[in-house]
Amino acid sequence: KQAALAAEISANVLSGETLNVHWNLTLAANAMSVDLPYGKMDEVEALKGVKSVMLVPQYSIDPREQADLNTISSGNMIGSYNAWLEGYTGAGSRIAIVDTGLDSDHPSFNSAAFDYSLLVTSTKNGKQIADYNLLTAAKINEVLPQLHAAERYEGLTGNALYVSSKIAFGFNYIDATLDITHDNDQQGDHGTHVAGIVAANPADGSVTGVAPQAQLMILKVFPDGSTGANSDDILAALEDCVALGVDV
Repeated sequence: KQAALAAEISANVLSGETLNVHWNLTLAANAMSVDLPYGKMDEVEALKGVKSVMLVPQYSIDPREQADLNTISSGNMIGSYNAWLEGYTGAGSRIAIVDTGLDSDHPSFNSAAFDYSLLVTSTKNGKQIADYNLLTAAKINEVLPQLHAAERYEGLTGNALYVSSKIAFGFNYIDATLDITHDNDQQGDHGTHVAGIVAANPADGSVTGVAPQAQLMILKVFPDGSTGANSDDILAALEDCVALGVDV
């Protein structure tokens, strides 16, 4: 029905010009994200089967805003230390960071430190690492046909999306690339800050996240420029989270 509607808009609203469709959303909503002249919104909304037409909201992050990362006090406030003592370290969890990306070579996300700590935990609890059902490149390949990322990036593979055992998935939804770093944007390191609070490995002994043994999935929705994140890109990323079995 979305394809038929797109064809109708192209033929009858845009006088034969092909409608540029960014995303076909089917889980978060039955919706299409398209490029449409502002003056044509009412005309499209009048078409049969269209409930509403709206502008895509955009969100920005002020790069001047800085926050001090202090897990020493916050750990006591939220009870993470007690959770660790009870064995809840995030092992086996998949946590998505839908944000500005990640400083993927930061020591807090070192895969060797993650692998070692998970091995210690599994041995202590009489388990195998395989018991934690970690996301792998092979498992990404299994759901690749369902991913919006694969629609936007020709020839995409699970191996390309899989960064490491710690950073199990990475895609740039707004630029449609595999670049998830902060190196080329003006949005600051907000995504790294959030990811560190959530799941930093104590690789260098300075910072430990709330769930240090969780896998991270980085879905970058802020662009390599000064503009903000678009709601449709965020929704496409969230729909991929469903297909990838994200827990948080």
